[in-house]
Amino acid sequence: MYEEILSIDAIALYPIVGGYNSYPVSLTVGYEEPIRATEIKGLWKWWTRILLESVIFKQVNYVVPYSEIDKVMEDIFGSEDRKSLVRIDVKVNDDFIGVAEKIWQFLLSFFQKGQVINQRNVSSQNNIIIQVQNSNVYVINIDTYNNLKSIRVRRDDRDPKPDDKLIVIDFNNKKISIGGVGELKLEGLDKHLTIDNMRDFLSIPRIKLDMLRYNNTGLKVKDLNGRELNELVRIILDLITTVLIPKEVKFTISIKVDTERLKNEKNELDMNKVKKLKFALYSLFVYSILGGIGRMTNRGMGSLSPTVPTGINCRDNDLCGNLKSLFNEFSKISDESKINDFIRTLIDFDSLKKLSENWINEIGNTSKVNNVFYISTYTLKYLYAREINDPLKYLKALGELTLSTNINDPTFANEIFGRPRKRDDIRLPSAFRFKILYIGNKYYLIWYLLDRYSDANSSRSVIEGYKEKIARFIKNAQQKLGEVH
Repeated sequence: MYEEILSIDAIALYPIVGGYNSYPVSLTVGYEEPIRATEIKGLWKWWTRILLESVIFKQVNYVVPYSEIDKVMEDIFGSEDRKSLVRIDVKVNDDFIGVAEKIWQFLLSFFQKGQVINQRNVSSQNNIIIQVQNSNVYVINIDTYNNLKSIRVRRDDRDPKPDDKLIVIDFNNKKISIGGVGELKLEGLDKHLTIDNMRDFLSIPRIKLDMLRYNNTGLKVKDLNGRELNELVRIILDLITTVLIPKEVKFTISIKVDTERLKNEKNELDMNKVKKLKFALYSLFVYSILGGIGRMTNRGMGSLSPTVPTGINCRDNDLCGNLKSLFNEFSKISDESKINDFIRTLIDFDSLKKLSENWINEIGNTSKVNNVFYISTYTLKYLYAREINDPLKYLKALGELTLSTNINDPTFANEIFGRPRKRDDIRLPSAFRFKILYIGNKYYLIWYLLDRYSDANSSRSVIEGYKEKIARFIKNAQQKLGEVH
C-alpha cells in the first residue's frame, strides 16, 4: 500500500510543457497539460544519476553508464521487470481549459459568419494579424490565385495595413477581440504573461526560434467553408497557443512509498533500500533547486523553486527529516551570497558520499563512457547567483549570450552550450545552465556548469579543457548582465 511520506509545494516560472503541441495548452483539441508527474519523475531520476556519478568520479576518477546506476536504483524507481517503490502525484489548481474552449467557439463563430474572411471580401491579398499587447506576433496571409486561396503564416512584427484584420489578445483587460467585429471577455488570463513583459518574452532567442516552427506553414483551398475553415481556425489557435505560456504555475509534488516493500523477508526494514530511498529523496530536493520542468529548462524556462513558507511536508522523519532542515535554511535566504553557500553545501561531495556509503559499491565500475554528466570542482567554481528584478530581461540577455552564432568558436559553443540533434550526429545537452530561483518574493538568477566526462585529457573533464574560454565568457556575461535595466 502506497503512503504519502513527502510533499513539496513548488512553483515553476514560465513552464513550456505539454504533449500534443509541446505547449501547455492546445486550443485545437481542448487539452491542457501544465505539469506531468511522469516528467518530474524522469528528471528526478536523472538528477539522482548525476549525484551518484559525482560521487563515483570523486572516488575513482571516472564515471559509469547511466544504465549501471539504474540497475542499482531499480529498488526505488523500478524497471521493466520491477514495480517502482515510489509513486509521484502532481496537484495543480488550474481552470484554463474553460478559457481555451471559449476562444475556439468565439473564433469559429465569426469565421463561419464570414465576418472575418469569406469569398466576397477576399482581395488579392488579405492579412489576419495576431497581436498580443501591441506586439504583432504572426501574420496570416491569404492570397488568391486562379480561384485558389493560399494561406501562409509568417512570423512578423511589421505595422498592420488599414485592411488587415487584427485578432488581439489583451492580458490586461482579459479579453480577446477581432478588430471591428466583436470581443470575448475572458477570466483566468491573469496568471499569464502581462503587458509589462510580453515583448521581452517574445524576444528571448530560444522563444523566437521556437515560434518559427509555424513560419511558412499553411494550406491551399478553393473556399473557406467546412473543413478548410476549421483548418484555418486550427492554425490560428495553434499560433495563439504560443503566447499562452503561464507566468507561473504553483503545484504540489506528492511522493508516496510502498512501505511494505521497504521490508525484507523477516518483515524488518531493509536498511539498504531505506538508504537508497533517502538518497533519492535528497536528489529530488536538489532537482527542485537546480532544475526545471518542460522545454528549454537549460535556458531558464520552467525554473523550479520550493515555495516559501509551506515548502516541504515530511511525514517520516527517518526518511526525509533532513530535507525539512534544508528547506528551513533555503527559506531564510535573503541575499545572493547565501544562495552560493547553500548550493555548495547541498552538493558537497562529503555529504553525498555519506548519503550513499555502503550501497554505492553495488554500482558496477567495469565500463567507462564519455559524455556522462557529473558535478565537479568546476561546477562549484563557476556557480553564480544574482538578485534581479525582472527575470525575462535577464533570460533574454543570457539567451543572446549563449547563442552559438554569438560565440566565435563553434567547437567551444557545441561542447559547453550544447548542440541540437542532427542527422548522423547525437544531441549534446548544454553544460552551462541557468535558471531563476524564487525565494521570499525575490528573484535570483543562478548559473552553473555540469561537467561532462571525457577521456580527451588527463583530468577527464570537458570543462577543464575549456576553462580559460569559460572564464572569459563568464566575465563578459557578468559585465553584460550589469547593463540590464
